[in-house]
Amino acid sequence: MKIDDNHTRRRSVRFAFAAVVIALVAAACSSSSDESAAPASQGGSGGEAIQYDQDYAGGADAGSPSDDGAFKTVVTDSGSIVFVPTGNTSIDAKVIRDGSVELRIDPGSFGATTAQIRTIAADLGGYVASGESRIEEYDDERYAVGWFTIRIPTDRFDDAVARIGDLGENVSSTLSSQDVTEEYVDLEGRLNYWREQEAFYTRLMEEATTIDDLVTIQTRMQEVLLNIEEIEGRLRYLDSRTQFATLTVGLTEVPDGPIVPVEPVDAGPIAQAFAQAGEVLLATVAFLIVGAAVLIPIGVLALFVYMLTRLFLSLRRKEESVEG
Repeated sequence: MKIDDNHTRRRSVRFAFAAVVIALVAAACSSSSDESAAPASQGGSGGEAIQYDQDYAGGADAGSPSDDGAFKTVVTDSGSIVFVPTGNTSIDAKVIRDGSVELRIDPGSFGATTAQIRTIAADLGGYVASGESRIEEYDDERYAVGWFTIRIPTDRFDDAVARIGDLGENVSSTLSSQDVTEEYVDLEGRLNYWREQEAFYTRLMEEATTIDDLVTIQTRMQEVLLNIEEIEGRLRYLDSRTQFATLTVGLTEVPDGPIVPVEPVDAGPIAQAFAQAGEVLLATVAFLIVGAAVLIPIGVLALFVYMLTRLFLSLRRKEESVEG
């Protein structure tokens, strides 16, 4: 019996040892698989960024942006959020182009030149956004002056500048461009993120069971919708500014040569005497007007005091006669 007991005890020890070895091997395999999976989840940025975590700013059910979309949300080690376009997305350059041209045109051609500006804008697929004109006078001569702002497709901007420049003498011109592609891409990524947040809170509102939960979710939803509206408004503005360029055209009617002022004619002694007499007469009249402006108020005040004095003396005499 002792031999059987010893044999049984040995078999139990062997089974226990085998179980411990198997457990250790399984733990080692699990640890190595976790370590190999970690770099894959970090992406190709050298471990400086990790993909968006579902627990960030929206709970486990908020969902993360899918790689099938146009953008992927990435959280850096410092905690900031960046939006990276996926490899399948092609992004056109977004450039704002503006310009201004000052033209000098022949006198009397202002109306015809204005009509040509409208025709050029229409031919290039644009339009005249605003304009202003006025008449100026110099040395009994009248000249038309004005400016017009036209909007044309960005890809026809150079054509518009060239055709407008042929309408007159180019006095000055200014052209500028601003690349807003980076801002546009960032805004689209943020809009994608906030739309997913909107969908998440919409699901929560459908599943809410208490008034407090509904109020909390609705407050957060209002913030999300406000962010969406702000981003969409900025995107609409950038679309308008990048799809249509702006060109301001200034027009001035002036002679071909500079305006020569008329030289004064030297007058004779008699004419000078009459001129001096007229100046003296005007000075005298001016003095009389100023003096009247000063004396009239004083005279009215003196007359008022005189009338009051006479009234007082008259009443005083009547009282004395009654007492007598």
